[in-house]
Amino acid sequence: MNRMDFSQAVIRIKVLEKRLLTRARLERMADAQDLEEVMKILGETEYQQHLGNLKRVEDYEQVLALEMKRVYHLMDELTGENVIKDLLAMKYDYHNLKVLVKEKISGKPLSHLLVPYGVRDMGKVKTALATGDYRELEEPIREALLQVLSDYEKTEDPQRIDILLDRSYYEHLGQIAKDTKIPLFEEYVKNQVDFANVRTLIRVKKMDKDLKFLEEVLLPGGNIERETLLYAIHDSLDTIMVKLKNEKLAKPILLGLEAFRKTGRLSEFEKIADNELMNLNKGSKNVIFGPEPLFSYLHAKEAEVKALRIIMVSKINKLSPETIRERLRDLYV
Repeated sequence: MNRMDFSQAVIRIKVLEKRLLTRARLERMADAQDLEEVMKILGETEYQQHLGNLKRVEDYEQVLALEMKRVYHLMDELTGENVIKDLLAMKYDYHNLKVLVKEKISGKPLSHLLVPYGVRDMGKVKTALATGDYRELEEPIREALLQVLSDYEKTEDPQRIDILLDRSYYEHLGQIAKDTKIPLFEEYVKNQVDFANVRTLIRVKKMDKDLKFLEEVLLPGGNIERETLLYAIHDSLDTIMVKLKNEKLAKPILLGLEAFRKTGRLSEFEKIADNELMNLNKGSKNVIFGPEPLFSYLHAKEAEVKALRIIMVSKINKLSPETIRERLRDLYV
């Protein structure tokens, strides 16, 4: 990956960054009287191009989907390096794999659950699942499907479909990031895994599941040693926090666990994790040559869409502006 190949794309991205939604605009939306007023404010932004054919404001997901499709298409225009898009869009591909595997196993049509943002041709996957011929699929996808189908044949446990495909996803994602030799990409994936694994440990303890279950659901490829988390299954929250105090992400993880102690919910932990991943990307603003600004812009757009979804769902549920503000994450700008 030659850094100089991205010089023109980075110039374009620096212009596009100025169009990202600001905190002030999101707070205007949080203060809006209803969803209709939120849409009027959104009409002042580059989302305006998607509002023309919207029949009901409650169909806001159409607008968000169109914007993400537009941004992923933009990445195709800016660079031939699919890895930038892959690092963020692969989660949609693996979501779609789960849907198609469950459709095959249940015999029920589930195509309405597919999401349109992935980069892989799900038509090929559907054909492979129907014919049993997986040779046309790339190796990590092929191996993931064969493993999950073989496992289901033995266990008939549909819960394991998600567990196994999540593990395959992070193995695939980690390998792609490692192959780039770009520190931001490798760190981004490792940090994601750490946050997910600590969250999983807490959930497994709340569910009173055993060590064997935790072994199965912990994800590969993080900074925190797997054994550290496994040996913590019977520990108190205080002991877990002591064990994690010297980890790379100790500060945000301990903040998140302290919030969990106070509320009994992981929502604040998840918000802190999202903010940490956003902070990691902010260093890309100083990069002139290289793929990092493209990746960070794409990450910023995903965070922006997530923020809009939080606001819109909150307006439908008539939540207060204060509650909405509490739920919003940090932005790139």
